[in-house]
Amino acid sequence: MLVRFTKNLPTSLADTLTCVRPDGSTTTDVMPRQGILPHAAFHFVVESTLGWRDAFLGQVSAGGALAEVSVRLHAQNREWARNTQAQQSESLVECLQANQWEGAADPAAFAQNLIAMCRRRGVPPPEITADELKRVRGALREFGAAWRPVVPGGSIERTF
Repeated sequence: MLVRFTKNLPTSLADTLTCVRPDGSTTTDVMPRQGILPHAAFHFVVESTLGWRDAFLGQVSAGGALAEVSVRLHAQNREWARNTQAQQSESLVECLQANQWEGAADPAAFAQNLIAMCRRRGVPPPEITADELKRVRGALREFGAAWRPVVPGGSIERTF
């Protein structure tokens, strides 16, 4: 699936995410601005780097509309409580965003934060290695390096 991240004017509160599935169908929604990178960019990096296909973007790739999948994931919804990978992804994204805003936590503090986020969602923490987490953080830096210079109206595209 082609994933297009489009930067809107600086006065806008959100940027735009468009996903084009292999069958040609598309779905588009806003990406609220949250720090250096859009929240959806964190999902893309986490899920593509770790090969997770049943979380946010996997649900979109399977035919879900971006807005509907986003509402299901971010709301207190029992249906998604059964989707462990989606809840783990959201927990990991939140921890990585906190690092973006507050600075990198030491590994033990990061792990404790991830455990707490997953517990809040009623899922076990994901089994990711230190090397996998290092790859995710490196991919976030690479994505940020590509995103920052994008001018309003410009896009970057990635494949999921």
